[in-house]
Amino acid sequence: MQNNYDNRGAYADVTYAGFWVRLAAYLIDSVIVFFMLLVVRLILSGAISALSGTVLGGNILFDYTLKDIVLYLGQVLYFILCTRYTGTTPGKRALNLRVISVDESGELDLLNVVYRETVGRFLSGIFVCIGYLIIGVDREKRGFHDMLCDTRVVYGKRVKVYPAYPYPPMQPVGAPPMGTMPGSPENGAGVPPMGGRAEDPENGAGLSSMTHNGPYRMVQPNEKGDSDNL
Repeated sequence: MQNNYDNRGAYADVTYAGFWVRLAAYLIDSVIVFFMLLVVRLILSGAISALSGTVLGGNILFDYTLKDIVLYLGQVLYFILCTRYTGTTPGKRALNLRVISVDESGELDLLNVVYRETVGRFLSGIFVCIGYLIIGVDREKRGFHDMLCDTRVVYGKRVKVYPAYPYPPMQPVGAPPMGTMPGSPENGAGVPPMGGRAEDPENGAGLSSMTHNGPYRMVQPNEKGDSDNL
């Protein structure tokens, strides 16, 4: 079943999922399976009591009772069906993980998935779970069940993150406060009058005392100027 994974161009840029993230996904799936089988446990408890004293009421396969077999099949079916038809499980999906196959078709075969989730996981769990621990040291993050069935657990969809450059807050533009403009009366300087007026009428000077710097000047109504000659 083994293929050269590095020669698979379709999966040349994948990122393998390490030991801790896969362990977290498995714990999430275990909690989900526990609550799903909780009702089955209650039903089987009553059924086993009714079958007490019969063949089905004792050990059926080695030291395993009917209840143990049914619960094991329910747990295995959870992983087989989710992995085969969705390529992931709810726990793996929560952590953006998925199971891929590296064979020529690139799809997960039902027989391989069944073999992976039964015999493969059994072999990974023996000898103090050494088959799972090697995920942390393997170059492609494989467990024994991945090696047997030629599968890999990788990160799923990649999310592109673009750097954000927030704009600086816009400051409202308004008129400057009184007393801050150059030449403001509050600063001790007068506002330059139109036509170069040196004195203001309110200060005791009449309009006739106004000076001019240009070709025009203001005159009193009774004052004769150059305008009479026009």
